[in-house]
Amino acid sequence: MRSEGNKNMNKFSIGAKDIVWTCKVFLLSAFSAFVLAMIAYVLTFIFAEHEPVSEVIMNTASAATSKVEVTSNYINPMWAIFFFNSIAACCAVIGTGLFMMVHKLLIGDIAMRPKNRYYAGLSILMEKTMMPIYRLLIRIASALDPDMSQIKNENNENAGTIWQYCGYGKYEYRMFSYMLPYTVPLLILIVNGMLMGILLAFFTFNGALTGFELFGEKGIIIGLFYNIVYFSISIIPHGIIEIPTILVAAAVGYHFAYSQAHDVIRNKFFTGDEIESLLTDSGHIFKTTKDYLLSAYTWKMVVLIILTLLLAAYIETYVTLGIVDKVMMIIDGSLEPFLA
Repeated sequence: MRSEGNKNMNKFSIGAKDIVWTCKVFLLSAFSAFVLAMIAYVLTFIFAEHEPVSEVIMNTASAATSKVEVTSNYINPMWAIFFFNSIAACCAVIGTGLFMMVHKLLIGDIAMRPKNRYYAGLSILMEKTMMPIYRLLIRIASALDPDMSQIKNENNENAGTIWQYCGYGKYEYRMFSYMLPYTVPLLILIVNGMLMGILLAFFTFNGALTGFELFGEKGIIIGLFYNIVYFSISIIPHGIIEIPTILVAAAVGYHFAYSQAHDVIRNKFFTGDEIESLLTDSGHIFKTTKDYLLSAYTWKMVVLIILTLLLAAYIETYVTLGIVDKVMMIIDGSLEPFLA
């Protein structure tokens, strides 16, 4: 029993590859959001009056942090920050496993179609309508993950098989099964990365704009410097703990997702033509999912992540603001000669 537990722990343990993947996705999301937000701000500035521009900038930044601000009206800000960060982290770890239940819903849906031809016909129509979008998604995913090419489109006949009741075939379902586990960790990383990018764009553009309005052209650099320093020092004290913790949580989910996705290839899951075969394959997936969700390693990581996020929330609430005030006082003093 003990050796089995150690085996599961090793199976679900994250490594450098998992951390690198999460960092890449997070940074790419942040960079993309930053660029798009800057373009939006510049276009708004060019084609709109100053007041609407300022309003757009402020509304964008407020939307990015509104959930914490609203919740902090009812509970201590530290607990509000901790609450939302913990939800994100737990979704990345636990939610990735729970999301595999989608297979049960889909296969259950397929199983009932032979008994209801009208429902099957309507489902096929809807699925075929969405197929161009789905195939585009497959192409994008395949370009990003070369391993997906190992799932071959054999163009088997669907007639006389369970797939005749679907608007897709086994190839499309296998591709879906490969992509499905990555959904939750990807969303967590993309959303958090985009929030970071949007906020950085807000401080960057607003700093340049405010500096220009107050001090002319020389104020652009000063405004940029001032706001970027303010943004950085507002993030670093707690961010050096909070951001890596979120990335580690996503890495745990990603490691499981990678294992599940490649099981589809290694074990040739969902290549059968009967509903019994699909149920058997999904049973293997649920067995691995159960092992993951009940793994001692998974729950050790959850506890460690939650405790670390609690520390980060405490620092953000009670330490960061004090550091910001002291640093910005120094910055204000150093900039006075340039503004004279």
